[in-house]
Amino acid sequence: MTQISKVQDLLERSVQKVSQLQCALVVSVDGLLLCHSPASPRESGEVDKRAAMASALANLAVRIAEEEGMGAIDHAFVQAEGGLCMFGMTGSSVIGLYCDSEAELGAVGYELAVLMEQLPSLLVGETPRFVLSGAS
Repeated sequence: MTQISKVQDLLERSVQKVSQLQCALVVSVDGLLLCHSPASPRESGEVDKRAAMASALANLAVRIAEEEGMGAIDHAFVQAEGGLCMFGMTGSSVIGLYCDSEAELGAVGYELAVLMEQLPSLLVGETPRFVLSGAS
C-alpha cells in the first residue's frame, strides 16, 4: 500500500466514523490538493476550491498569530450557521474536515486529533499544530 493510499484510507475511515463529516482532505500549504475522501456529487466539484480555501485560512491564521506575537497556532475557531470546518496543520500540509451544521464540535475535534497523530508519519513535515475554523 502506497503512502497516499494509507492517507486516503485514514480520511475515508474518519468520514465513516463521524456521521456529520462530509469531506476530509489533505492539501499542501500552498493549496495543492494531495488527497481527499470520496465526496458526494454536490461536493465533487468543490474539492479543489476547498483545498485552496483550507490553505489560505491556515496561512492567514499563522500570519495573524505571528503579527500579534502570539506564537504557534494552538487553535482558531469561527462557526457559521451552515456548517463547520476544522483544519490541522502538520509541517507543509493542512488537514481539513468539512461538516454539516449538526456536527458536534467535540466529535469532529477528536477525529482531527486522531488524524493529526496518525498522519505526520505518512506526510513530510513537523509536529502537528491545530487550526480550527467554521464554514458553511
